[in-house]
Amino acid sequence: MVRLAADRFGFPDFTGRTILVVDDHDDSLDFLFELLTFCGAEVLRAPSAAHARAHLHRRAPDLIVCDFRMPRETGVELMRWLRLHDDTSGNIPAIAVTAYPGDFLRQRDVAHAFDAHFEKPIDTPRFLGIAETLLLRPRPRDPARLAG
Repeated sequence: MVRLAADRFGFPDFTGRTILVVDDHDDSLDFLFELLTFCGAEVLRAPSAAHARAHLHRRAPDLIVCDFRMPRETGVELMRWLRLHDDTSGNIPAIAVTAYPGDFLRQRDVAHAFDAHFEKPIDTPRFLGIAETLLLRPRPRDPARLAG
């Protein structure tokens, strides 16, 4: 029997929430998948922005956790695309993660594209607290598919 984090240790309970994790590094993708699944979330995995778009065309998650630096299309470019949609799907909260701390200092788009950001390795308790806050924050949202 798998026990969820809510059953022990005081981890947040993300049961009923869908979180899209976008990261081109398998280790990071696996870590975030395991952590958020442990908290009860349904986690959608995307190793690239293109894979993330495919998930987003099918359904809007409750939260996006996205690597900042990825080949072909960065996390900022993916979030810029999402934020430009004229429906309420652009209101999905997003957390950026990166192994390169200078990324956040050099990019002014970060503040507009993401609600929070973390350097790798991620401070897990702080990350989960921010994720919980973003998931609890009321916002208008259309759960329907995103338009292309």
